[in-house]
Order: sequence, then C-alpha cells, then structure tokens
Amino acid sequence: MNDKSAFTGLVKLDKRTAGEVVRLGKVKFPFRPETKNNDPVVKLIEELVAQNLMMDALKILALALPPREGIWWGCLAARDTTMVDGEKTKALEAAENWVFKPCQETKKAVKKYAEEPGEADLMMAEAAYSVPLPDDEEPPTAPPQLVGLLIFSAQLKSFFAHDLPEDINRQGQLLLARGLDVAKGGNGQLESELESNKTDSVQ
Repeated sequence: MNDKSAFTGLVKLDKRTAGEVVRLGKVKFPFRPETKNNDPVVKLIEELVAQNLMMDALKILALALPPREGIWWGCLAARDTTMVDGEKTKALEAAENWVFKPCQETKKAVKKYAEEPGEADLMMAEAAYSVPLPDDEEPPTAPPQLVGLLIFSAQLKSFFAHDLPEDINRQGQLLLARGLDVAKGGNGQLESELESNKTDSVQ
C-alpha cells in the first residue's frame, strides 16, 4: 500500500507520537527508522509499510488506536478466523457488543470469555475486559500494552490463516486497509462479504 492518501485523515491517531507508541509496546525494529520520536505515529506506520514490514506496521497501528476502535478492528480480524457459516461465536458477539456500548453490563458479559485462552474471539473479549471504564469498582490490573498486543495477535491470526505467499500478502494489505479506515473514523468493513453489515461503525 503506497497510496499517500491512505495515510491522511487518520483522526483517531492525531494525539499519538511514534516514540510514545514504540515505548508502550517495547517494539524493536530490524532497522533504524527515519521517523523521529516526536513525529506523528502515522509517519512511522507509513515508513514501515514502505519497507515491506507489514507485521511491524500492524503492530504499531494496534498499539496506537484508541481501545474501542482497536478492538473493533480486532473483531473484524476475528471474524475472518472464528466465524462458521456466517455465525459469530458468543465471545465475538460479546466483544462487539462491548465496542458499541462499553459499560458495566457489556463488560460483565465479556468477563467469562476473557479468562479463557484461545482464538481471536476470546482475545477480543479479554481486550474489552481489560479496558478501564470510569465507573469500575476496581481498575483492571492488565499492563497498558495488553489491549494493543491482543489486537495485534488477532491481526496475525488472520494474516497467517492462508497458505500461499500471495494470499498472505493480500490479506496483510486488507488488514492494514481496514485499520487505516477505522483510524479515519470508518467502519473498516472493506470486503464485499461484509456489505450486508454496512450499519456497523465505530464513531
């Protein structure tokens, strides 16, 4: 993805610097980026894509997005690998319900799935449960980078759910495009099989 316009208007990332996000995830790169610590994080993502470091770009984006938007992006990836015959798992439904209404009721609903290790749907339930809410009786004890790393893990499961290199590359481009669309305030649903769900969006 070399289209400059893809990296403009990412309003959900406006307040994040490259250095802040790299420190949050303790990210190491196989080269020394030209992007400076105080540069916008989108500049780093664009540089990583230009270097064909798609996994690194997805990881930085997962750490940079606000929790709700990031978890929604992760839920889209979870749909790729956990839906059977078009049906969502109960864990994925619970995570998506939290995205659209983050409150104690939906947080309670994801709790039972959050405590189980497993596929991307369970990861998104854990991510949702790990996000602090203003009216929490006790704040979550999860480290601050956990939500972003769970979102990234969901992207990886979708990324490597294919066998052929060209299919993996195509899927990586789709995952990135979804995430950038979400970062612009869109719903991230870019492929034809999700056309029936156009009403879903995260604002």
